[in-house]
Amino acid sequence: MGCAVLAGIQKTEGRPLAGKIQQDLRLMSECYGHEPVMAAQTADLMVTDKDGVYLDATLGMGGHARAVLERLGPKGRLVGLDWDPEMAAYARRNLADFGSRVTVIESNFANLDEALRREGIESVSGALFDLGVSSLHFDKPSRGFSIRNDGPLDMRINPSNPLTAAAIINQWPYEQIEHLIRVVGERWSTRISRAIIQKREKKPIETTGELARIIENAVPVRGLKTHPATRTFLAVRVAVNYEFDNLTRGMQKVASFVKPGGRMGVITFHSLEDRIVKETFRLKIKLGDWNPVTRKPAVPSDEETAANRRARSAKLRVIEKVQEGK
Repeated sequence: MGCAVLAGIQKTEGRPLAGKIQQDLRLMSECYGHEPVMAAQTADLMVTDKDGVYLDATLGMGGHARAVLERLGPKGRLVGLDWDPEMAAYARRNLADFGSRVTVIESNFANLDEALRREGIESVSGALFDLGVSSLHFDKPSRGFSIRNDGPLDMRINPSNPLTAAAIINQWPYEQIEHLIRVVGERWSTRISRAIIQKREKKPIETTGELARIIENAVPVRGLKTHPATRTFLAVRVAVNYEFDNLTRGMQKVASFVKPGGRMGVITFHSLEDRIVKETFRLKIKLGDWNPVTRKPAVPSDEETAANRRARSAKLRVIEKVQEGK
């Protein structure tokens, strides 16, 4: 079966569910170079009602959504949000075989309350956030996310967002840039920020390649396991897309939509966002409204991390809303 007919993936009677999901997700990986992290493991933890309505707040190409949908009955449905119109279009095609059981909405999950109510949805049986940036964003130089693939200094998840990476790098004062980079744990934030200011005084910094080289030359250490620009690119991307503010708003808003007995799950990929999720969940559990499902975060298997390097830093945290009378 070729990539052109991915949307026509057919359900095969008698085929074990886990095997079917893995085959479908492998096809997605082969066609698009993107493999959802811990998809089967996540769906197992999230689905508590086979006839329920589920929210995938970060739909992407639909990998996690497919794993959830495969576990639902014929009455179960899924609503998926994505701020990126390109990702929403991919997801519509990739999940077309589920028909009316899937609704794809172009929306930032910070506005999920408005998006759900427009669809007439007042409650969900579970809500998932996968905070990883799609591999397609890094692999497509024109999106401006990649350190190694030179492209315009952009980094916007949604092209209508007025703030770009170029605006931050070329217009923000030294103090703001240094603070932004330092907050993500970059020990060379002062050197990097000074180098950026010095370069932009001569000419605007316009591409990811330019920025990566400036940082590489500013960092006095060689032989690092990761590219010396990794943390700076992360910091700028987070700022461009308001990632931490949106995450906090999204988790707070979705909590009121999850039914008693339903679950909220979040997959994180770096310590800063994981800290936000951990603290948010800790407070909800302390207030007695939610119980932990994963007392320690679930992590990918050794086999998955060997096959998918992107999965190495992933952590999944899940909590369950307390049922009345329990």
